[in-house]
Amino acid sequence: MNIIFIASSISIHSTRWIKYFANDPQNKIVWITSSNPNKETYKEVKKLKQKVKIYNTKNFLDFILTIKFLLFGKNDLVHIHYLGWHSLWSLLIFPHRKLILTPWGSDLLTHKSYLQRMWLRFLIKISNFIICDSQRLKNASIKLGAKRNSFLISMFGIDTNIYKKTRNIFSKNKKIIIGSNRKLEIIYDVKTFILAAKIICKKYKNIDFLIAGNGSLLASFKEYIKKVNLEKRVTFKGLLNRKEMLDFYNNVDIYISTSLSDGGLSSSIAEAMAFERIVIATNNSDNKKWIKHEKNGYLFKNKDYDQLVRLIEGILKNKKQNVLLANSARKIIEEKYSYENEMNKVLAIYKNFIN
Repeated sequence: MNIIFIASSISIHSTRWIKYFANDPQNKIVWITSSNPNKETYKEVKKLKQKVKIYNTKNFLDFILTIKFLLFGKNDLVHIHYLGWHSLWSLLIFPHRKLILTPWGSDLLTHKSYLQRMWLRFLIKISNFIICDSQRLKNASIKLGAKRNSFLISMFGIDTNIYKKTRNIFSKNKKIIIGSNRKLEIIYDVKTFILAAKIICKKYKNIDFLIAGNGSLLASFKEYIKKVNLEKRVTFKGLLNRKEMLDFYNNVDIYISTSLSDGGLSSSIAEAMAFERIVIATNNSDNKKWIKHEKNGYLFKNKDYDQLVRLIEGILKNKKQNVLLANSARKIIEEKYSYENEMNKVLAIYKNFIN
C-alpha cells in the first residue's frame, strides 16, 4: 500500500500508528508533519526515518517538496490525524485519492470560530471515511456533515506486552506514590490534582506525588508548589520518553486523570490500567464506559478535589481490595484495547479503499 500520513511528529499516538504500517516492507509510507519530534517521540521518529519518507514542512525545502508530492505523487490513500491547521494540505489532494480523517477530540469538541467550523464542514464533506475512538466524536462529526455509514470506531490501542507491571502496587516500604501525566494545560485541569495533593500531604507523611508532562501552566504550578512548601512532596518530572514513561507507571500506585474532557478513553488512562494501577478519573466523556466505579477504578466529578481526596483516603483504607480492583483494570485493556487488534481493524479499512 502507498499511504500518506499527515500528522504531528510530537504525537506518540500518531508515531505508533505510522510505525505499525511502516513495519510491513510492502507498504510505502510518506509522513508529512509540521513539527519536530520532542523528547517523547524522538527515538521512535529516528527509527522510522529508515522506513518512512518524512517531509517536515517547517523546513522550506520540505515545504516545497510537500506541495510537489501532493500534486503529483502516486499514493492512493491519505490519512490525516487531528483536524488542525495541517489539515489544509488536503486542498492539494486530488479526488482519485481516498481521504481518511481521525479527529482526536479538542479539534471537534472545543469552541471553534465561524471560519474553523466552515473548514471542518468542508474537510469532512470531501473525506471518504472517518476513524475515531468514541461515539461522541462520531456524533460530533455527523453534526458537521459526515455520513453515518462511513465510520470506524477504533482505539489507539495499548501494546500490553510492553505496558505491564514489574512491581505490584503498595509494595514499597510504607511509601505510596500518586501520579498524573496529563498535559499542563487548562483542559487537563492538573490544578485539581495539585489541590488534592496539598490536602493529602497535610494529613499523610508517607504519600508523595509525581507530575509528568509539560505545558504552558508548568511555571505557575511550580510556583504554587513552592509557595505552599510542598517541593519535597510534589515532583515535576517534565516530558518523558517512552522508557521514562514506563518507569513512571511502574513507580506510581495510584494514577489520576483530572481532564475536563477527552475524545474517547485517553491513552494515558488505558496505559495506567494496563500497568494494573488504581485509576481515578473524571466522570466525563467515555470514561464511565471503561471504568466501572469501585470495580476496576474510580470516577469523580470534574474539578471536585474534595471528592478526589475522599477517594484516595478510601483506597488507603482498603489496600487489599484495591489490588484486586487494579487487576481487573488490566483485563479490560487486554480484551478491548489491544494495539494489534485495533490496528488490524484499520488495516482492513485501508485495504478496502485501496482495492
